[in-house]
Amino acid sequence: MAWVIGFIVAVVLVVAVVRAGAKPKKGTKRRQAPPETSQHTSGHGFTVSVSTDTAKAPATRPKHRSRKGFDIRWFGKDAELKVGGFVLKSPCVYASSGDVNGYLWATDPSEVLIQAPVRRARTEVGDMGYWPWYSRMDPEHRFEYLSWLASGRATLPVREGHLFLYYYGIERRLLLDEADRAWGLQEVVRLRKLDELRIGTREGRSFRTYSTGLLWFEIARTPSLFDEKAFGQVMRLTERWTPELMTAPLAWLSSKERPLPAAMARQIAATDPTAQRSVVTKRVPQKFNELFETRYRETYGGDGMTLRVSKRPTWHTYRPASGGLEEMRVQVPNPMGIKSQFKKLPDIWNSCIADLRKLSRVSASLDGDEMTVDAWEAMPDELRADVDHPLTTPVAEILSRHAAIDDGDRDETERRTASMVPAGSFAELVGIERRPKLTATQSRKVATTLENTGYGLVPDARLTPIRYGWDDLVAVVPGLDDDDVDSARYNAAACVLRLGLMIALADGEADEVELRMLTDHIDSVFDLSPEEHQRIAALRDLLLTTGSDIRPIARKIQEMLPAGARQKVGRLLVVIAAATNGIDRSERAALRKAFRALDLAPELLEETIAEVSPEADEAEVSVKAPGLSDRDGETLPAQKTTPAFRLNHAAISTIMAETREVSVLLAEAMGAADAESADDASVPITADDAAAVASSERATATVAGPGGRYEPLFVALIDRDRWARDDADAVARSHGLMLDAGVETINDWAFDTLGAPLIEDEGDELVVDRSLLEGE
Repeated sequence: MAWVIGFIVAVVLVVAVVRAGAKPKKGTKRRQAPPETSQHTSGHGFTVSVSTDTAKAPATRPKHRSRKGFDIRWFGKDAELKVGGFVLKSPCVYASSGDVNGYLWATDPSEVLIQAPVRRARTEVGDMGYWPWYSRMDPEHRFEYLSWLASGRATLPVREGHLFLYYYGIERRLLLDEADRAWGLQEVVRLRKLDELRIGTREGRSFRTYSTGLLWFEIARTPSLFDEKAFGQVMRLTERWTPELMTAPLAWLSSKERPLPAAMARQIAATDPTAQRSVVTKRVPQKFNELFETRYRETYGGDGMTLRVSKRPTWHTYRPASGGLEEMRVQVPNPMGIKSQFKKLPDIWNSCIADLRKLSRVSASLDGDEMTVDAWEAMPDELRADVDHPLTTPVAEILSRHAAIDDGDRDETERRTASMVPAGSFAELVGIERRPKLTATQSRKVATTLENTGYGLVPDARLTPIRYGWDDLVAVVPGLDDDDVDSARYNAAACVLRLGLMIALADGEADEVELRMLTDHIDSVFDLSPEEHQRIAALRDLLLTTGSDIRPIARKIQEMLPAGARQKVGRLLVVIAAATNGIDRSERAALRKAFRALDLAPELLEETIAEVSPEADEAEVSVKAPGLSDRDGETLPAQKTTPAFRLNHAAISTIMAETREVSVLLAEAMGAADAESADDASVPITADDAAAVASSERATATVAGPGGRYEPLFVALIDRDRWARDDADAVARSHGLMLDAGVETINDWAFDTLGAPLIEDEGDELVVDRSLLEGE
């Protein structure tokens, strides 16, 4: 018996030892010493405090998928990596064998595959493309990249794609691994120092935009680690300010209880739509900045205004440059939620412009009386650049009257970044008498005038064939000085936006997740310039206010894209609809409408829904009758549980990749439409349509019209008071023309000749005012 007791005692002792070394149970806390912090300063004076436990984070993340060979690993400082005949000292890159069952495979764009071929170029090597992946590069491009890493990275690489490839690794280290924060931030600042010679040019602008965004995101999520010196340095590195970017510095200032600096106050004023766009800020910038700072301090006291924070926080977002990382967001305090506290800033801005105009004219050596619109428009471009448009102040006054103060009471999706103004307000300003709808020529004149005063209209009648209604709302955005807008690329992005918003708004409101997915897709695919991005954001706000009619867009897509490409567009719309809680009845109805408009089969819609959002199997569950015990054994009939909602993320990724290709095709098609010529191939129509066209041309052949290539279309259309759009489109195609372009040309002629547009577009119908022709 004694041996039994001894055995039990031994077992108890073993269990006690095991428990002593085991992890604490869930819900219990293990006491830890507080992490020490240290200061890390680079040679460029950028200092950040980093916890030692963060700095010593493991080199690999155990959650990564295991592969043959070894997982993706970080080769940082003091590490050595042998690849492609190079020995890389402290390369600071991710690398792996990349071997998966005999195939080379990478999880991240920056991942250096040890076994991927590397070859020195013998002839000139082509371009790498905009989204570089090491695994997909040519062997010659890999050789160039590894050579740059081996050289110590003391200069920027020759190819921008190689710079981004290296930057992708820094992003991943900071955002995904959350390690080496001090080194990562200092390395970004070092690269920006090397980039200084490119500032003020288009070269490197994309890198500067992403790197600035990354620095501000790190400040937004860990404000306590950054002192005023680091904050000021990131301020100086910021080349372009947007309302979205400002959430980070404002959150830092409020969390540190620091007053708003004059330089930041000036940036807030500059992005306000009511702040006048004036050459004064360029011709005498130092005087303007000094005067603004003086008046700002006079208004708010020596240190500047104290920021108040909205009760509702906001989100600061960073969209990584790397295609292997998802969007990152952090919740921050929201001073911009109380917009009324900034109301005086554009007033200070405008007062400085008004008082410096005389000095500005003297510095430009311009004499004469007050400038008129006609005189300004008659000036050479070289002189225009130094003189404000005469309507600059009146336009700013209109914007001020329509500016809304939002103190954060509305939801995130309800906030607007652009001013909404009736188009007639600007038309009246340029001398156009009130009318239900402007002609195309008048609409373009309004858009041109707004651009000359420093603003952009969205939609822009010069970029998109549109005629403003007098009471139609247009969005107004501050113009960016040196950014051109590629009409083909912009219109293609606008097409995708309109289609996506039609689906997102199907249930009465646009969910923030849906909007973010749509916006991210457009940003990643089209590589928009800052001005194009700003215009797309304003168009989104406008459509959230007015709704999105996709019929004209769908007709264009039908004309320009083959069936296979249209199918991929339709599949993207399903992904957007399924982004939140599956696809409800209203979204399904909207998808059916969109698929009909794109001439897509309903079967494709159902197949894509099943692929993207498969429902869990409905399980049958037996339920006991109330009041019965297990012994009674009586059960109610089996009931079906509600199917669980889930998304097929692999299918979604595939569809998003497909639509990147379609978006490129759409942009190319938009460019071809802009360059439409008389050589356009005609589209066959039925014999009945052709006979009707011939009859109408004979009946009205004596009426004089616009002449040129659109004369036959004019002769055909004036034969009826009303045309179904499809019938009119068939007539236009029979002449090798696009209907919208033809109607616009005819209306331009009619306004100049008859004083009014001849054809009104009512969506599904065209209405011809033939009474105008009676006086001919």
